[in-house]
Amino acid sequence: MNKKWERTNTDHDTYQFIIRVSYQLFMELGFRKVSTRMIAERCGITQPALYHHFKNKQDIYKEVIITSIQQTENALLKITKEYQILQECLYQIALYFLEHYQEDLMQMFHDLQHEMPNDIQTQLRIRWQEGFLKPIKHVFDMAEKDNNISFQKIESNSEEIAFTFLQYIQTAMRPSHMKELSNEEQTKEIRRKAKLVVHLFIFGIVDK
Repeated sequence: MNKKWERTNTDHDTYQFIIRVSYQLFMELGFRKVSTRMIAERCGITQPALYHHFKNKQDIYKEVIITSIQQTENALLKITKEYQILQECLYQIALYFLEHYQEDLMQMFHDLQHEMPNDIQTQLRIRWQEGFLKPIKHVFDMAEKDNNISFQKIESNSEEIAFTFLQYIQTAMRPSHMKELSNEEQTKEIRRKAKLVVHLFIFGIVDK
C-alpha cells in the first residue's frame, strides 16, 4: 500500500504519474474508497497541485479509464496485425486480457455502472466500444471475408460475436484463485484458460 513511485517534475510527467498512481488505487480499492487526498499523498504532492491537473475525483477516474482503454486498443491493434490466423489471434487477445485485467476489468465495470453519472458513463462506453470492441469486431469481419465464418448461418453479426467473446474472457477471470498461485503457476493457468476460452468459443464442448 505504501509503494513509492518515481516521477519527474514537468507538468506532463506529473499528469501521467497521477494517472498511473490513481489507476493502482482505483483498481485496488474501488472508486468510492479512494479520495483525492489519498491520491495526492501517494503521489507526493499537495491537493492544490492535484487540482491543477484535474477538476475532481471523477475527472481523474475518467482519464484513468480513457488511458487504460487507449493502451488496450494499441495492444489489440498490434495483436490483430501480427496474428492473421483466427484461432491464434483470439488466443493472443484472450491471453492479453487475462494477463492484464484479472481484477481490473470487473472493478472497472462495477465502478462505471454504480459510481459514474450518466454523461460520463456514455462517454466511456463509446470509448470502450472503440478501444475494446472495435479491434475484435475487425477480427471477425476479416474472418467472414476470408470465408472462415458465416454470420448469416448463425443469425448474428461481428459486433455481437466480439462482445460475446469478451464475455467468455471475463467469465474465465478468477482473481481470488489467481492470488493463491505463484507467478509461474499464474502464467501456466492464464495460458490454459486462454486456450480453453478460445476452444469453447470456436468449437464448443461436443465433438461432432
